[in-house]
Amino acid sequence: MASGATSAAIGGRFGAPEIEGRMEGSGLAIRNLLQGVDLRDGDLALSLRGADARVERFVFKGGDGELRLTGGAVLGAEPKATLQLVADKFRLLGRADRRVVSSGNATLALDAKSLALNGQLHIDEGLIDISRADAPSLDSDVTVRGSRQAADKAAEQEEEQAVLAARNARTVRDLRVNVQLDLGDKLRLRGRGLDTRLTGRLAITSPNNRLALNGQVRAVDGQYAAYGQKLQIERGELGFSGDLENPRLDILAVRPNLDVQVGVQVSGTAQAPRVRLASTPEMADYDKLSWLMLGRAPEGLARNDTALLQRAALAILAGEGQGLDAQLLGSIGLDEFSLRQVESGEVRETVVALGKQLSRRWYVGYERSVNTTTGTWQLVYRAAQRFTLRAQSGTDNSLDAIWTWRWN
Repeated sequence: MASGATSAAIGGRFGAPEIEGRMEGSGLAIRNLLQGVDLRDGDLALSLRGADARVERFVFKGGDGELRLTGGAVLGAEPKATLQLVADKFRLLGRADRRVVSSGNATLALDAKSLALNGQLHIDEGLIDISRADAPSLDSDVTVRGSRQAADKAAEQEEEQAVLAARNARTVRDLRVNVQLDLGDKLRLRGRGLDTRLTGRLAITSPNNRLALNGQVRAVDGQYAAYGQKLQIERGELGFSGDLENPRLDILAVRPNLDVQVGVQVSGTAQAPRVRLASTPEMADYDKLSWLMLGRAPEGLARNDTALLQRAALAILAGEGQGLDAQLLGSIGLDEFSLRQVESGEVRETVVALGKQLSRRWYVGYERSVNTTTGTWQLVYRAAQRFTLRAQSGTDNSLDAIWTWRWN
């Protein structure tokens, strides 16, 4: 329960006040559950002596960490303030889809004409889920007609915003920002088919009084769902060179455990991305799509085009979320399920295949024809891009070392 006490005596002259007193508080809290802000157990002690104000104690708890603020200010005709901020595993955001725990320190210097912020911050852990939208809102072309009271309130708000804009135009501050941000190794980005850790270092500066972001962000151990497949991110880099909302993109996501490298390449910028199918060695887009979706060359594909179209339709219907097949496989712990037809002499058989990607290099699978009583287990270890070890047990027992050599 919050409690506090304040005592003060005001003196000095108009425009240069002098205050003697003290302000104390405990059990303070700041909450905005919609945005995920939940600060608690706040403790404040502020002393005022003449033109000087001193923050003796200012502490808030957030998650398992805390945020401390110290410093002071000089009031009077030329007010200025210098504050030091220290965060120790402080939970800045705690929403289900936006969680950020950070540590670091920063210094804020403020006077009537300038603002300077310097510091170093480190993200201890975090999750940013971009698959969930914020609270719904009306489109810009929708007009709501209400009572006269609502119209008067809207006009009053517009007038207040105009006054505030004019005041800001007259008071031009010299903004100097230099904050170094380390993303650490426990920040995760999820949503719209993407699931990856983010690492890197960014510098937040303010050239010409405008915020700018510079540095590199890399995707590590990531997956990208596209064309009904879980693709492995081989290369994922976002380069910032000033503009916060338009980084450069250099992303390559490939389907694992294939004899060829095939996947999706994204380049350009965030506002104008270029997406194309990529492969090594280079091949026609028709061949790339066959390898990407079916895991094999397109020979004989005409007899199996129904399965191909089914996977493509599911991928399109999934949109930004998971498709029905991905949700079902995820619920039972599998990564792959497929039906295909093979020919044995003059007999056409239907083969069911299940698979699980245990790690980046290990894969376990099971195949069985619907016309047989036993199936085949496979354990695959991809030692390198062109070298694979495969052990089979069941209908066929074998241990294979596969070396792939291709030439044009």
